[in-house]
Amino acid sequence: MASEEPMASEDPAAAAAPGAYITLADYRGNEAMYGNGDVVLFFHADWCPTCQATEEDLTDNAAAIPAGLTIVKVDYDDSDELKQRYGITTQHTYVQVDADGNELAKWTGSMTSADIAAATA
Repeated sequence: MASEEPMASEDPAAAAAPGAYITLADYRGNEAMYGNGDVVLFFHADWCPTCQATEEDLTDNAAAIPAGLTIVKVDYDDSDELKQRYGITTQHTYVQVDADGNELAKWTGSMTSADIAAATA
């Protein structure tokens, strides 16, 4: 089974990448594009109303996500390894990680793209 640990690249140009809301699979497949900016893991469940509200905002306002910020949608119901690593016990939890996947900050609740950007500043 592949590791669920987020990975990052050594590409210094990645910090200038446009902001994005992507899946964990997309993040892992494009580490050079996203890995060196601010990365926030969003533990999302399709059945969670709070998650749905955040997802709607992130999707509707994707262009407003600041350059260098990548918000990674992590399936709460299918990511036991990541939940254990970061001590996640509830969906709609956000974990900011560094290039090595180390936790920098963690918070929960309904958030907009602007809220997430402000929390990572």
